Amino acid sequence: MSPRVPIEKLLRRIAFFTLACAAVALPAGCQKPCICVSDGVTTPAGDVVLSASVDRHPDPDRTVGIPGVDVTFFHKDRPLGAARTDALGQARLTCVLPPGVTRFRTEARVGDETVSGEGEVFAWPPGRTVIICDIDGTISNTHYRELVFDADDRASKPIADSAQVLTELSRRFGLIYLTARPAFLREKTRRWLDAHGFPPAPLISAPTLSQSITPQTFKAMKIHELQEALGDIRIGIGDAKSDSEAYAMENLLTIMIDHNDENLFRSHAIVMQDWNMLRDFINANREVLEDPARIHAAIDRQEPILRPILKYRPPGKARPREAAHAHDAASARR
Repeated sequence: MSPRVPIEKLLRRIAFFTLACAAVALPAGCQKPCICVSDGVTTPAGDVVLSASVDRHPDPDRTVGIPGVDVTFFHKDRPLGAARTDALGQARLTCVLPPGVTRFRTEARVGDETVSGEGEVFAWPPGRTVIICDIDGTISNTHYRELVFDADDRASKPIADSAQVLTELSRRFGLIYLTARPAFLREKTRRWLDAHGFPPAPLISAPTLSQSITPQTFKAMKIHELQEALGDIRIGIGDAKSDSEAYAMENLLTIMIDHNDENLFRSHAIVMQDWNMLRDFINANREVLEDPARIHAAIDRQEPILRPILKYRPPGKARPREAAHAHDAASARR
């Protein structure tokens, strides 16, 4: 990949969101309301926060949340409760679900239109450290045109070892996929994750296109909401400067996957060359990283943490496969 990749990457993202806007505005009625549902997570107290946003698209490059709409949440045909959308068109309901419930649906009436959507509910043992993981560029080599326009995203390929490492981590950590992809790509994204063997976990996408094109702001806001509900979100994995800044703003241990040395991240970020290197880092620091309080202390420089060493290579020179990463001596402790 050439040294100009950062510019190309930016242009690719801009192109993606331009396509997304165009797709939303395709035939029939960009004025029609729609509903976007986020997956829920059971909190340490045993309840769950369910959320959905109701919006419409008055033109191809604009999404408007609809305030004052009553959204009802259901388990099958049983109402769980209702919440009214706020100024941004978002409704949140905190409730206790019947034992064994893993899916819910939402329904709202906007004028003469009824909109509905479905979400999943996840739970993990209390006290687990929770990892936030980005998708595009972090676990997916995304082909944006195919992602937007194909019925299923068969062109995007998983980044090497990402599914295997995340599956291993999901046995010891909570995991949430947080992406700035627009809401209408959510189900397609879920199918892609399932098809490529990624572990089941909550999937949260941007409710509106305006939030999609400001990923740093959207992700920081969503992480803040999740922290208030769950408390133990402590690690963020991504590949872009917007990920790095959003994670740090919310006091997460920031881990960046930088396959081609194409970005210059600020010093708060721990940079990995690939997912195998990330696995070694997690295993070398297992005792600290599986304890949310100790991660917090490490971020405040009150707890030591082992960081990997990246081996130098001249700009533009391909990294040999056998030298993909330099093992820290502590990796042997895994």
